[in-house]
Amino acid sequence: MREIIYIQAGSFANYVGTHFWNTQESYFTYEDDDEPIVNHDLSFEEGRSPQNQPTLCPRLLTFDQKSNFGTLAKTSQADTATDASLDTTWQGRVVCETQDPIPQSEYHARLEGELEEGDLERTDPNIRYWSDYSRVFFDRKSIQAIPDALESIEAGWSVGQDLFQRYNEDTELMEGAFRLLVENCDNFQGLQMMHDTPSFGGFSHAFLTSFRDEFLKASTLNFSFLSGADPNHAGIDNFLDTKRIINDALCLQSLHQLSDITFPILNPSRWSALESNLSQGLAYDKHSLYHTSGVISSLVETATLPLRLKGSREDIAMIADHLNWRKCSRLGQLEGTFADMYCNFSTGLSNKDERAVFARRNVTRGLQDQDLAAFDAWRDLSSLQEPLDSSIHAPAYPVPTSFPSIFRHTRPTSIRMSSSLSIPLMGYARFVEQTARMRRSDGLASALWEIVDGYGNDRMDEGND
Repeated sequence: MREIIYIQAGSFANYVGTHFWNTQESYFTYEDDDEPIVNHDLSFEEGRSPQNQPTLCPRLLTFDQKSNFGTLAKTSQADTATDASLDTTWQGRVVCETQDPIPQSEYHARLEGELEEGDLERTDPNIRYWSDYSRVFFDRKSIQAIPDALESIEAGWSVGQDLFQRYNEDTELMEGAFRLLVENCDNFQGLQMMHDTPSFGGFSHAFLTSFRDEFLKASTLNFSFLSGADPNHAGIDNFLDTKRIINDALCLQSLHQLSDITFPILNPSRWSALESNLSQGLAYDKHSLYHTSGVISSLVETATLPLRLKGSREDIAMIADHLNWRKCSRLGQLEGTFADMYCNFSTGLSNKDERAVFARRNVTRGLQDQDLAAFDAWRDLSSLQEPLDSSIHAPAYPVPTSFPSIFRHTRPTSIRMSSSLSIPLMGYARFVEQTARMRRSDGLASALWEIVDGYGNDRMDEGND
């Protein structure tokens, strides 16, 4: 068995991750003659429910500010360590104040009310936190609540790295919770990681650096959720946008070194070029984390499904080696098709750019015979052929009752992971180069251009970014 450990860091990553785990739960079967399509042991381990009963729990570490966990927020190891430190250094009177418990979520109240499945799907519930619609139990070690006092909403790069070091020292994260996850694996293959770059970019870099120090040969697959700042249209006199763009750039440069394959995902605020295509099949609210994370989760879950399919021999290393066969293209693209409308969530393009695609992995879902024939005809016309172009056909994407009602007309039918010239990095390299003198970031600019040059891009070609 080739188990995967999952890492989620940041609010949007956990919104996406909650949808992801609810989808995994929907694959569970409860009849002896009902064969599941996925190997659950790769992603789940035996843990304990809130009632201390044995149950299957994700092989997961989930990081977020404590206030973002909602009903999952308990006293963390970091809080306990802080309290112990106060006990030994403060000799005065201590007043303990407790907050009122967070009320049960509307979705969970519906579930416990034993409503019919159709009733649950009629309207979207009110969502306050990503835990409000979770359908799985998390083992205690999975919940890594960062004390709110230690985390700013958008931490700088070095602040995020320092935060990880302090949190690791206080909780013994790598030697405690993470090592337990690894030891519970028979044959640990690597990490599937999702993180928000604005709030957890530096934190994730420090985590991966610590991970690589001990697990040099383990594979890592990363989905990096970028900030809403656009390097192609931001001014260097805008302090907040400049901070966000440099943070994104540092993260992408770091992941190119530390991760085997990374898929940058544009912030929903930058989906403007995709909206006309998305609206053809999806009834989504672009300002709702619950909705936009559902769109991204359907892509991430489908793209990585071959890792979990029963009988599949694919692993993270195979995906990375396939897309990065040139050994210099560790940044990929995540693309999806809804109602025959194409969207690239890494570049923001709504039209297929087949120029110099180095490798491509297709996963189709629920296609009928005539649709499969059309898909095969499209592949035959492509300049990219096997083994650089591969395809897997899977059952239709499941939609749990926890999912927002965005798939009223269609579900994702085709997902592609690819590597090509059109990487969303040139704009970051240009922006950092412009700010290099005042911010002494010429080293970062050089590193970004080196990555761009590895893809064979013409630096003067403005149309690729």
